[in-house]
Amino acid sequence: MKKAHLRRLGLGTALLLGSALAVVGPTQEDLNNADASTDSWLMYNKGYKAQRHSALDLVNAGNVAGLKRVCTFDTKDDGGFQATPQVYKGVIFVTQMYRTFAIDAKTCKALWIHKYVTPDSSVLTTNRGLAIADGVLYRGTPNAHLIALDAGTGRQLWDTKVADSTVGYFHSAAPVYYNGKVLIGDAGADWGIKAKMHAFDAKTGKKVWDFNLIPTGQEFGAETWKKADSTVTGGGSTWTSYTVDTDTGHVYISVGNPAPDFAAQYRPGDNLFTNSVLELNADTGKYVNHYQQIPADDKDYDTAAAPTLYEVNGEKRMAVPTKAGWLFGYNEADKAQVFKQAMIKVTNQEKPTTRQGLAICPNYSAGSQWSGASFDGVNSQLVVPAVDWCGVVKLGEVRLIKGQLFFGGSMQLDPADKATGQVRSFDAATGQPKWTFSLKGTRIVGGVTTTAGNLTMFGAMDGTLYALDSRTGKVLWKDNVDKALIGGGVATYNQGGKQYFAVVAGNSSKGAVGGPKNVTGRVAIYSLP
Repeated sequence: MKKAHLRRLGLGTALLLGSALAVVGPTQEDLNNADASTDSWLMYNKGYKAQRHSALDLVNAGNVAGLKRVCTFDTKDDGGFQATPQVYKGVIFVTQMYRTFAIDAKTCKALWIHKYVTPDSSVLTTNRGLAIADGVLYRGTPNAHLIALDAGTGRQLWDTKVADSTVGYFHSAAPVYYNGKVLIGDAGADWGIKAKMHAFDAKTGKKVWDFNLIPTGQEFGAETWKKADSTVTGGGSTWTSYTVDTDTGHVYISVGNPAPDFAAQYRPGDNLFTNSVLELNADTGKYVNHYQQIPADDKDYDTAAAPTLYEVNGEKRMAVPTKAGWLFGYNEADKAQVFKQAMIKVTNQEKPTTRQGLAICPNYSAGSQWSGASFDGVNSQLVVPAVDWCGVVKLGEVRLIKGQLFFGGSMQLDPADKATGQVRSFDAATGQPKWTFSLKGTRIVGGVTTTAGNLTMFGAMDGTLYALDSRTGKVLWKDNVDKALIGGGVATYNQGGKQYFAVVAGNSSKGAVGGPKNVTGRVAIYSLP
């Protein structure tokens, strides 16, 4: 490809590979309607409600067997790849560790590439996506900055330092844009940070508000940390993305594990707001409500995936799966729990960790990781990815060393061939199981997408992309994406009267999730001939 333009601004380098794009949207109204849009996929989970469902049915259960790969874009980057392609005006925007790509959504032609350059160290380089509004892209960085890029050229517009990456802070979550603000939270709980949720002015990058996810002093929830000193390293990561109720203007934030991960005796109490879904006023950052799934977690059972908002039988609901292997459902009218359903085998979760070791199911790399539920209103079901995989957790020394993991113990995973990846369907009203798809010896961790064409689309960690019948869980079609692990989600969109599917594949978080060495990332696009 001919290198047409190279520009530096601050710490970023933008490579424009053709003519600049004229990107002027999406508007706030476009974003409000993103869940229903058929020509775009604007957010990590498609829209503010995080339903991951498309009304498209051009490709459906009756003709999906003819699906073919149209093209593939190779990022030439072998780092973790856990994003969902985000689509606007015929362009796919996708992020990896330090790079952001704009590619044609029909041909895979690269339009521009931005590389973020930093001298700062990072403990984890995973990045899951971006926010787009008014011609600007916003993403977090491994060194805990928030940056803004021109969506038409990749030119860096501003760079705001949010936290200190040398002590374990980073930003892996896909931010959301709402009413002129960019919302993003800190990650790094396993390194002993004290996380916050932040809002920044979208035009300037200046902070508007922040909220302490580990409360202290007179803040609500501070009494749940009975040893006040432990709040300094209390954890509370936000790992993936966020959910917004545009009717109320509230943002829902899934908050991960407390730290140290396995040593609950070091931090007695329920440890709010860890292992919770926290509800804040998106404009002011004021506390509204919280739903804690696991108080005083001692097994690293994050509430990591963004919750899903939906309506069933005239009631507004919120549902969220967790790494502990449970799917929780809540009634939004009275904030009451409606169901708690096991998705996989769950054992010994109520027993405390010991120095001798406790066998548990699942282990901390199982359950539902960074991907939440898809709400399939056509079939009134929640479709959720999960991993059935056990291990042994042991207590150990509680010692904080700057930039190193602060576990307070260890976890030994069962052999990888004992893992079973699952996609499961649950009744959206009651949480009762409907059907299950299982793959032994591999994992399913990326986002599931359902469509009005009765399709359930997702990828597995053996590199295979699947289409199931949403009514039964039966396999209708599959294709292996060059043996590259699929840890990201599937986007679908209409371009020129054709329905396309796009998925990312590569190495999905080395170490914690593993995978073959030196497999570069790629975006694969599919459609009917």
